[in-house]
Amino acid sequence: MDTRSERPPISQDNYPAADDLFPAETLDDAVIRRIRDVLSAPSWRWLTTTVRDAWERNLSRRRISIDLSALSDAEAAAMADFFRWPTHRSGITTISLTRLDALLRASGLSAGLAACLTATGGPLHDEAGRRRADKAALRAANDDLWAEAAVHPAFQRHPPLEAWLADERRTGRLPADLPVRRHVLFDALSVLAALPDPGTGLARFATRILGNAHALDDGPVQATVLRALAWLSDQQHVPPGAARRRALWASAGVALDTVSSTVLTLALTLPGRGPVVTTLAANAEAGMPARSTLGQIRHYLDVERMESVGAPASVFVCENPSVIETAAEVLGPRSAPLICVEGRPSVAAGLLLQELRDAGSVLRYHGDFDWPGLAIAQPFLSVGALPWRFDASDYRRGLAGNRRLKRLPLPTSPVATPWDPGLAATMMEHRIAIEEEAVIDDLLSDLSVDHE
Repeated sequence: MDTRSERPPISQDNYPAADDLFPAETLDDAVIRRIRDVLSAPSWRWLTTTVRDAWERNLSRRRISIDLSALSDAEAAAMADFFRWPTHRSGITTISLTRLDALLRASGLSAGLAACLTATGGPLHDEAGRRRADKAALRAANDDLWAEAAVHPAFQRHPPLEAWLADERRTGRLPADLPVRRHVLFDALSVLAALPDPGTGLARFATRILGNAHALDDGPVQATVLRALAWLSDQQHVPPGAARRRALWASAGVALDTVSSTVLTLALTLPGRGPVVTTLAANAEAGMPARSTLGQIRHYLDVERMESVGAPASVFVCENPSVIETAAEVLGPRSAPLICVEGRPSVAAGLLLQELRDAGSVLRYHGDFDWPGLAIAQPFLSVGALPWRFDASDYRRGLAGNRRLKRLPLPTSPVATPWDPGLAATMMEHRIAIEEEAVIDDLLSDLSVDHE
């Protein structure tokens, strides 16, 4: 009958740094019992506990340090006797595990260090090896996470975000915990894949994409999305302040709510039936500006719109509210339809302008002749709007009639005016800003219904 223990043999495959401390040994039951009988004595705890604990911190080590003051007198005496030290030592001493292994084999135990410790306390645990394995597994899982993220549909919709993703990985801004990091990153990518979404409110958008109306109110998902939107806007960091963060969301067509995002109009009427249509018509008839919220624009689109009736044939668009104010004072109800974007278009303004463009209205845009004004104009003019007194000849005419010269600084980035390449070159030559208020008479002339 085979009397060998069912314990797995101690072999070089069980431990790292395989060498003579881990020979392929198979111990029978009699040897294991003898080892246990001998080493179970309290005086041997220096070996079965202290040496084992020190070695298990890193099984690849061949020398360990032992604090002799932490041993009992019996343990210290037994250890000194086993190593044949001529005198008892004190303090911290370093011992060679290779020598300890050889002494054990030469003793009556006839088994090496690993075999003796395994027989008395079970398999050795390589803490350093486990840490290395855990780190390797974590690195592999992290690599898989970023590789999976890199093929997300969000990057098909926004190719520039590939560089942003690399920056996110390099800077380590996402949560350190891998499952949390995965959750945050892929929720953010789902949001980005759905943007832009013109005219939507944040709560409604979050419910539709993430199943929680408050998922984008705050927290790491919102922060990650804002970093991506800042990247798409050529900003290195998310700008501080609620207003600037609101603008980042607005750049993707999302409003934080449906009442704070508004659009200012004059003499604009829309086809349909309902409170929004009635309010706009009443203000247009009275020659008074009207301010509509995003919620009202959405109500018009969802409930009041009549597609069988045409939208205005032509709609003028300006940058500054002073143009609408002056047009209301001077022209009143005789003004052509006019929308003011008030700098960067709000979500409400973007939604209304998109509706008018889709309905066939011709949009005519004018803004300030300065670097921000050109940047605001470009998205409009790149999607089919026509420049309204906004080319190089109009700039030169404005220069001639402008009494207050406002010097333009050098632009921080290249300036392009695809609708009239000569405009950017002329502005760079003169570097004088021409604000809308300086050419208001020309604008009013175009807006006058009598003029038409």
